[in-house]
This record gives sequence, structure tokens and C-alpha cells, in this order.
Amino acid sequence: MIAALFLLLLVLAAAAGMVAGGISNGKKLRRRVLDQFARRPQEDYPLEDIPAYCQLDPAPAIDHTTWEDLDMDLVFRRLNSCQSSVGEQVLYAQLHRLSPPARWEELLTHLEARPQEREALWLTLARLGKRRGGYSLPDFLFSPVECQLPLAPLYPVLAWLPLACLVLVPFLPWVGGGLFLVSLCGNVALYYLGKRRVQGDLDALGAFLSLLSTCRKLESALTLPAQREELRAALAPFRPLLGRVPGTGVTGGADWELCREYFRLLTLRDLRVYRKAQKLMAAHPQQLRALFEAVGAVDMAVAVLSFRATLPQWCRPVFWEENAYGFTGLFHPLLREPVANSGRFTKDVLLTGSNASGKSTFLKALAVNAILGQSLLTCAAEGCGFRPGPVLTSMAVKDDISAGESYFMAEVRSLKRLTDAARLGGCLLFIDEILRGTNTGERLAASQAVLEELHRRDCLCVAATHDRELTWRLSGAYRNYHFQEALTAEGVQFDYALRDGPANTQNAIRLLGLLGFPQATVRRAEELAEQGEERP
Repeated sequence: MIAALFLLLLVLAAAAGMVAGGISNGKKLRRRVLDQFARRPQEDYPLEDIPAYCQLDPAPAIDHTTWEDLDMDLVFRRLNSCQSSVGEQVLYAQLHRLSPPARWEELLTHLEARPQEREALWLTLARLGKRRGGYSLPDFLFSPVECQLPLAPLYPVLAWLPLACLVLVPFLPWVGGGLFLVSLCGNVALYYLGKRRVQGDLDALGAFLSLLSTCRKLESALTLPAQREELRAALAPFRPLLGRVPGTGVTGGADWELCREYFRLLTLRDLRVYRKAQKLMAAHPQQLRALFEAVGAVDMAVAVLSFRATLPQWCRPVFWEENAYGFTGLFHPLLREPVANSGRFTKDVLLTGSNASGKSTFLKALAVNAILGQSLLTCAAEGCGFRPGPVLTSMAVKDDISAGESYFMAEVRSLKRLTDAARLGGCLLFIDEILRGTNTGERLAASQAVLEELHRRDCLCVAATHDRELTWRLSGAYRNYHFQEALTAEGVQFDYALRDGPANTQNAIRLLGLLGFPQATVRRAEELAEQGEERP
């Protein structure tokens, strides 16, 4: 009696400890998750696993060159406060698209007005988390490799055969016991043989089953009818898998866990769940994609609201039919202390200015906001409007030594992308330092010809150049704007403010003096510049 009472007290103490530990961990998770909202997310982590889902899109709207030119990986990190690997992957893919998810603004407005619901959803997604198997989900779900398991059709029978044999033991001890041992050994052999074939998929299977459970919880917690119905419809074909949690084999541990693992092994449970999941996935590919996107969209929506809260100002863009780009207080979202600019471009634009004056950053700000505005309905600006369309850039051109391609050849190839796209019309084109990889005479001639070609198309082109000669050569087709500097005792100072008209100052020679070159060298450079200046 005393022993039984002592055992009961031990069980109750263990249970109380588990409950207390769960409550403590839950509080820590809640604190960690909620502290992330409206804060700049961590921006230093590898991205090699996150693009997997995006790479399944056959033709992303943002091509690789534009993505690299605009440092969109950094923009992604700036946005990414997602709590789950699914949310991260959907966000990364969405930044390659130029249209928002269905009912996107409705979802954002709903969650913005309901902070408690938003917090509950984010906590649910945090429990899904960023496990290893979550990043292999796209390949597992959308590019499955069929794996033939030995005797797979017989799994339901073989799973319960050992128990059936035990029933015979009281009546036919030798026969029942022998059959029990044979079926037991057979199931163990089948389990390890099958598991060896699908070992790489079992982590992904666990992540998929966790995704299904998360989808069900989001469906219950989300009060927006349209989004809730979308989650419910996507989950419907896979409900038979709910509650099925695969194990990882016998690894030791607590006695109860060890018993559970042995049970899963002897009944082939993991292999049966795997086979059932494969059948349902193959039968419902559209719902599978919809489920992944719907769960990811909820996580992404909270991340976008958090991103908006970290900006000094933001706006929902206005989409125009006219070929123009208007902006008030626009800035680059990566800058911690940005300088905002305002303007309205109703024709193609040529930007001039000194080195480091802000031309490239401004170009990137225009292009990045054109992408964010179309993909997430969010711009880093007080106000922003433009005609929606493809965004293409030619900026950070690099030569390719391994391919034997010169810098100028790489420039030409990059610009050819833009001229090809421009023939279709409706594009937003951004060019930084056009054709700087060749001699002055040919650079001016080729640059003028290319920019004139782009002007003839139904696109909006914004190009930056150091060649002031282009400002008068293209004055009829391009509107001129510039950035300028001020020379002070401390050096060259920039205000990064956009100004009307072409630049009338340069700082390259001034920088020679500021960096310690002999005065004779500086004066000689100034003389040569005056002699060589081209005039209309």
C-alpha cells in the first residue's frame, strides 16, 4: 500500500513537473515571439535553404539579374520576421512576384485591427518553427520522387499480424508463439529496409504533418471568413493525416518513449503514414500548393505588418494607367537614417551627379519600392503611385573571367534584357552608369542610341550616368535631374536631395586633393578637364 502510494506520488510529481516545464517554455516562446514585432529582424544568416520553394516557379517576374542588382536578399532579410520556415519560403517567393496574394490587403487590415488574434496566429506559427525538415518540404511536396517500398500493399495486414498471432498463443502455444516471432522479425526487417529507402523523406514528412496541424489551428484561430475558408478547403483532403506524428526510430530515452518507438517499429506505423501521405499528395496537388501558400501567407502578413511598423513612414501604392512614377517622401528601406525624396516622373529620366552623391541609392529605392508595392502593397514612402509592370535593372554588372566575358560584354548582355523586355511595353527600367566599360566616344554614342531605343517604347526608363554630355544629347527625350555636393573644410558633403536639371559640378578631381595628391597633380587634372570638356 505504501509502495503504491509512493509510486502514485512520483507519477503526480513527474506530471506536475512536465506541466510546469511546458508552461515555462510557453511563456518564454510567447515573450520571444511578441518581442520581435515592430523590431528590425536579424539580418545575418544563411539563405541557402530558403529559395527552394521560389525555384519551383517556372518564370518568376523578377529575374536573377534584377534580384542581384537590387540586393534583394538583404531586402528579404529586412522583411523576414516570419516565425516558420513555410512563411520564410513563401515570403521569398512572393518578392519574386509582381502581384499580391488573393485578398491580401483584406488580410493585412484584419490583422492590423486585431492585435490579440495576430499574436495568437504568430505563436501558432512559431510552434511550427524553422525545423530542418521544413526547408526540404518544397521538394518533398511538389517534386516527389516515388519510392517503392517492399510489400507496401500488405502493410495494413502485417502491422497487426503479431497481435493476431498472440491471440492464438492460449489455444496453440507453439504455433501462435512461432508465428508471433516470425511476424515480429519480418516486420522489423521490413521497417529497417523501408526506412533506409525513405530516410531522407521522414524529416520532411514530420514537417508536413506539423504543417497540417498548424493549418488546422490557424483555421480555428483566424476570424476572417474568406481566409478561414481557404485554409479549410486546402486542408480538407489531408485531414486523414491529422494526428499522425512519425517517429525517428529507437533512439533510447524514457521508458515510455522507448515503448512507443518499439510499437511504431513493430506495426510499421511510420511507413504506413508515409505511404498514405504520398497517395494523398499525388491525388491533390492543387490543394497541396494552396495549403502551403495559405499557411505561409498568414505568417508573411504578420511579418509585413511588423515591417511597416519599423518604417518611419509607409504607404499603400496607387496604381495608375498613365506611364508615370510619382512619390512623396520615398526612401530605401535598408537605410537606418534615410533621406526621403519627392518627385513625379512623367517621362524618361536621366540622373547625373558626382561620385557618391546618391544616384545609385535613389535608383535602387525607386526599383525596390516598385517591387514591394506590387508584391506586398507596401512602399517605403509617404505616398507612391506608378503604372504596375515588370521591373528590370542593369546596375551591378560584373565580368565573367571563367566564361571569358569582358565587363563591356556583360554590360551589353544586361542592357539587351531591357531592350527585349521594352518591346512588350509596360516596363519600369532602371540603369546605373550605362556602358562605362568602353572608350568615351563609343560609350556616348552607344549609350545615346540605347536610351533613345528605350524611349521609343511604352516604358518608363530612369538612367544614371556620369556623362554630362548625355544630358543635352537626350534633352528632348529625357527629363534631367541631379544630385549635388558641397565642398567644405571637412571635405565633400552630400545632402542626397533630388534636384531638377542636369548636374553642373563634379568632385572626382576635388577628391584627389582631399585624399592627399600633390597640388600640381590636382591643378593639371583641372586644366585637362577644362580643355577636354565637350560642349553642344
